[in-house]
This record gives sequence, C-alpha cells and structure tokens, in this order.
Amino acid sequence: MSEYPDEFDTHTGNWKHSKLLDQCIGEKSKIKLLILDVDGVLTDGTKVYTQEHQPVYKRFRCKDFTAIKRFIAAGVKVIMLSGDNWNSEMARQRNIPFYCTRGSDLGLDKSVYLKHLEAQYNVKRENMAFVGDDYFDLSMFKTLFWTFAPSDSPRIIRQNCLYLLKSKGGQGVVQELYDFLVGKGIVENATEEAVAELDKKEASSAAMK
Repeated sequence: MSEYPDEFDTHTGNWKHSKLLDQCIGEKSKIKLLILDVDGVLTDGTKVYTQEHQPVYKRFRCKDFTAIKRFIAAGVKVIMLSGDNWNSEMARQRNIPFYCTRGSDLGLDKSVYLKHLEAQYNVKRENMAFVGDDYFDLSMFKTLFWTFAPSDSPRIIRQNCLYLLKSKGGQGVVQELYDFLVGKGIVENATEEAVAELDKKEASSAAMK
C-alpha cells in the first residue's frame, strides 16, 4: 500500500518511497501491534526436509528474538502470522501468539485475519505494522500503512512496502526494524530490566540451564 513513488533510485540502490518515509515518518499513528511473518523474515526462507518431505530444520537469529522482547517491553504487542504451522512450537516456547494462515481451505491470504486481530487486541489497522517477504504477503502490504520488508524480497513486495530494510531475511530484520523505529521516535526504547524479565519467562530460556 505504498503512498510513495515506486521508482528505483539507482544511486542509493533503494526504492524512493523509502527515502520519502525517512523524511516524514512520525506523522502517522503509533504502532501498537507488530505482525511478523516467519519464513523469509526471521529465517532466510531455507527449509531442510526429510525424504518424506517433512521440514526438520530452520535457522533463526537470536538477536531477532531479543528485538521481539524489546518491542514487547516497549508496549508493542507482537504476534506471528505464518503459512507454516511448523513454526507454532517455536512461538509457544517464546510466549509469542501464533496464527497459521492455512485454514480448512488452505488459503494463504493473511489480510483475512485483520478483522480478528482488531477485535482480539483492540487495535485499529492504522496502528498495526507488518513485516513480510513474499508474494503471499502482498494483501497485507496493500491493506496496512506500516509495512516493512527484507532487502531480498521479490520486486513486487519491494514496490509495495512502506520501507525496505537493509537486512536480508534471517539476518537481523527485526533487530534492524526495532533500531529504526526507536530512532525515529515511533516506538519507545525498552528498559533493560523489562527485557530481562520477559526473557526469564520464556520456556526456551529455561531449557538452556
């Protein structure tokens, strides 16, 4: 749903609407709910399968999970919205609400969840932010204002996101987003104490003993 020109700046190697956002960000509503795609955002999109085609391995970046805790500690609710239910246990271990978009009809349109999320979290769409990376995320980019994408997203996503991040998928996307939004005054900077308390409550932290 880009409100900015979909022209590529050959000098900076970025989309011009990203440059314009940098100049006017802060004029829109604050972010209260952060919706994260998983594969291609928190991971590089690679999946390792068994011979029976069951996924068994994905690689995540710990700094992104820390950034998620920093968002939550700063008062921003964070959820995961993914087309792969394999990610649900990871989210449960880290106390992050998880929604799988593959319902009974196996549909992948994530925007159909927005009405539910508005009611569930008492948040208007103008206060929602979304990070996605691939074609099946396009409806979210066309519906929400606050949309962000990794730098290795397909052209159609890069053209429709509000801001194109420098990080590739699985290489610190959420960490970069947190630093960017805090730097622009869109999100408050969380305290170390608040982040540490959230970390203690994670099952994944307890498993490291």
